[in-house]
Amino acid sequence: MRLATLLALLSAIALGPAACGDDDNAADGGDADASAEADAETSADADAEDVPEEALTEAEAGADADADADADADADADGDAAGPACDSLAEGENTGFLVDGTERTFFLDLPAGAETGGPWPVVFNFHGLGDTAANMRRLLSSDVDNAVMPFILVTPEDNNAMLAGLMSIDWDVATVTADNVEARMFDEILTCLESRWGVDENHIHAVGFSMGGFVVDALGTVRGEQLASVVTYSGGYGSDPANLTGALASLVHWPPYETANRYFQVFLHGGTTDTYNMVIMTLHFDQIAGNDAAWLGGFGHDVLICDHGDGHSAPVAGFDAEQVVRVFADHPLGTVDSPYAAGLPAGLPSYCTFQAGS
Repeated sequence: MRLATLLALLSAIALGPAACGDDDNAADGGDADASAEADAETSADADAEDVPEEALTEAEAGADADADADADADADADGDAAGPACDSLAEGENTGFLVDGTERTFFLDLPAGAETGGPWPVVFNFHGLGDTAANMRRLLSSDVDNAVMPFILVTPEDNNAMLAGLMSIDWDVATVTADNVEARMFDEILTCLESRWGVDENHIHAVGFSMGGFVVDALGTVRGEQLASVVTYSGGYGSDPANLTGALASLVHWPPYETANRYFQVFLHGGTTDTYNMVIMTLHFDQIAGNDAAWLGGFGHDVLICDHGDGHSAPVAGFDAEQVVRVFADHPLGTVDSPYAAGLPAGLPSYCTFQAGS
């Protein structure tokens, strides 16, 4: 394949699962005649409008203090204990959080009484390609005091990961391993949250849109034993063979799915307009959702598949913060048979269909 063709293909793949709420614009492939180059120039601006608006400690002097800090930092890197990095966490934006030597940034939103209550449910919230944590944060930040399930919200910033060394895809989801950088960030943040505020291990959840949805599905693949339930808007599993058609088979590498925990998953997609036109193929996120719902169901997971009909977007009418939190509250860790098997509760949209795991 000539270099120009490869670059165009990589650009298309990188931008495919990207824009939040822009189902008809170039960043989502709505304009079949727009070039991948033009899409790349507009994707960041488009994604910045995806989510509607809603809502260090000082180092001690002396050699002994330095030695203690070094020891604590080493413990943090191993995920064995909390140290100064955990002590410095605060509500709002947290920067310079070291994970295996790499600085990460994320927002924390805490429920009222966080310092005196707990342990707390935790929700991780991942943005789409070209979007920001500050924007995606608004999806759930105003609901951390939800009466059904108050929780700690973690909204990470991407790591500017590359696809084939040529193009940023924001998150490290092209090649997924047990020590994947997003999984390690998940580990280290949970360690600190447990140290500072206490984590309800029966309620660790994740939600993501588009490329952020791929992060959630990657966590399900390599950290699924810890996840109670998850929600993805137009994401996808790179371990599902049905999704790996054409060039994707050589560009996406995930391990075989071996998670024993049958966490509950909601697959949201925007119907036939939830697509991205690539150089040699078109990604259909409605088909990917259907593939993944059947595939995950084959591993015994109960799922909810929801065609909101609004293209490549999040959140959507009928499934926003209230519904996301409701799903999480209803599906703690170890839920084998979903309570939704008997019928969806009031408040969940009629466009969702329950599918029992086999």
